[in-house]
Amino acid sequence: MASFLDKWKIEGSKFETPFTIHHVESHLIFGPLSRHFPVAYLALLFGVLKLANDFFNTAPIAQRVGGAIEDFFLWVGLLPLILSRMTRGQQAIIAWGVTKFTLGFIAFLMMTVGAGISYQHGQPRDAIVFFLLGLIWLPSLEFIPRLTPHQKYITLARLVLSVPLVIMIGV
Repeated sequence: MASFLDKWKIEGSKFETPFTIHHVESHLIFGPLSRHFPVAYLALLFGVLKLANDFFNTAPIAQRVGGAIEDFFLWVGLLPLILSRMTRGQQAIIAWGVTKFTLGFIAFLMMTVGAGISYQHGQPRDAIVFFLLGLIWLPSLEFIPRLTPHQKYITLARLVLSVPLVIMIGV
């Protein structure tokens, strides 16, 4: 078992390039995580919350038990165990990469599917809002080398610009 986990630690070191280290260290959220707090604990906390949610879900009992077993093994057991064998920097790099990929995918879906469906349903204002939200959150500006040290401010600007757009959808 130790050789399997050590192999994952070696695999995690392949992600530690100057590019990723620079991006993670200068990030608003993942910079402090890489220096002070292991991501494995956050994965464990997320797993416990997901497990608790399975028991309070209104799905049929068999589906709740199946979801609880899956969450227990994956989110409470396997993922924190693998991440705990890596350094805090490696954990933060993997979490940063997963987050960037997920945000990019969601932003792309908002720009294409969300805007398209809103426009087809006769809501052009919502289509514009979805397109702008997708455009704001699409990972792009932080990869320009001159802007990388300032990506904290890019993230804060994204949050500030998103608030009025989200309010426009609700109105």
